[in-house]
Amino acid sequence: MTNANIEIEQDRSFVVARMHDEHVTHCMAEELIEMLRSAMRFDNATQFLIDLTAVKFLSSACLGALVEFLQDVESVKGRLAICGASNDVTFLFKVTRLDTLFPLFEDESDARENLGDRSIINSGQRY
Repeated sequence: MTNANIEIEQDRSFVVARMHDEHVTHCMAEELIEMLRSAMRFDNATQFLIDLTAVKFLSSACLGALVEFLQDVESVKGRLAICGASNDVTFLFKVTRLDTLFPLFEDESDARENLGDRSIINSGQRY
């Protein structure tokens, strides 16, 4: 099943997932994660960037799916970052303290520039 509100772009091991819906539900997050797991399993993807620029509301239930996927990514020594999060979505990451697990970047170009540097995952760089 594919969702027109999720765009996946892959270049070798690097995957960018763009969410094009203002309200992301748990079901949509699960679909996104399954698409990313498929890229990891079948296309050797190890670096993931989730672009939330269009998202105004992210269900807190989505965070569990992201954490589970982060564990999968870490098991293959990969990296996962978030970019373009609105103030409300960023607040959700901060209030749940998940901003300590997920590097948050202002935009895709900033994230792309920094994602290749393994130190960003552990350094806590944020916008």
